[in-house]
Amino acid sequence: MGKEWVLERDGEILEALPAAFFKVKLKDVDTFVRCKKSGKMSQAHISLLPGDRVKVEVNQYDMNQWRIVFRCNQKPN
Repeated sequence: MGKEWVLERDGEILEALPAAFFKVKLKDVDTFVRCKKSGKMSQAHISLLPGDRVKVEVNQYDMNQWRIVFRCNQKPN
């Protein structure tokens, strides 16, 4: 059984904030949100840097808290 109510958006990390938070600019709506890495990303030690494209989802209990659930691969230049 999957998640019944999830709002996912694509975004780009702008900067790393204290306490493992990140400032992310959402792609479609041009707003900024404060995000934290999801538990699985922390366990797997996936590093995030400014400029990375990510997929974020909203916390169903608090609409101001977003979590990063996936880091999109970047094309090598």
